[in-house]
Amino acid sequence: MPNSSSLPHAADPNAIAARLMQRAHNRDGLPEIAVGLIFLLAAGLIYAWAVLPPASIGFKAAVLAFSVLIPLLIFGSPWALQRVRRRYLIARVGYVEPKPMGRKQLGIAIMLGALVSTASFWAVFRLSQPDRWLLAGTGISGGALAAFCGRLPRFVIGGVLMAAAGVLVAFSGLPLEAGLGILFGFFGLIALASGGIVFLRFVRQPIETGELR
Repeated sequence: MPNSSSLPHAADPNAIAARLMQRAHNRDGLPEIAVGLIFLLAAGLIYAWAVLPPASIGFKAAVLAFSVLIPLLIFGSPWALQRVRRRYLIARVGYVEPKPMGRKQLGIAIMLGALVSTASFWAVFRLSQPDRWLLAGTGISGGALAAFCGRLPRFVIGGVLMAAAGVLVAFSGLPLEAGLGILFGFFGLIALASGGIVFLRFVRQPIETGELR
């Protein structure tokens, strides 16, 4: 557990508890690995849209796989992480029953999603070169979300890299599908590498001296 003296005594206890739970959730790197794998799969499917003929079986299969597999993986990953931890890492991480997302957090998430969607539609229909704006906006918003949700140095660094990649891809002149494929692939590699490093360090620590990072 982190040193309690490092936490402000005047802070909201609920905020402190949420921060500690978040750090506990991310200490083994498994959430990042799951996110990285999902992004890499999405990148491959999106890139397939860019290179395959629209009428081909491969293109239709890629669209169907993206529509079905990606949502299933996103909503099923928390359950899978919980199963893996309970089966293989219970001695290291202990047993934690996560609290369901509160109404406030859910409202903030819905509001952010609505703002991003609105900005995306506005960029498509009102701005010149909408593909560039969508690519840049995807990178910047994804990087900001990663930094805000993770709130650890590695997430902040990853968020900055994501935002920079979004801007670079936006001004590279690539078509939207190819740009999104490259951008999502870069996101996935960052998350997978970060999670893999954290996981290796986590499992190499003695069980009795494991600490949050």
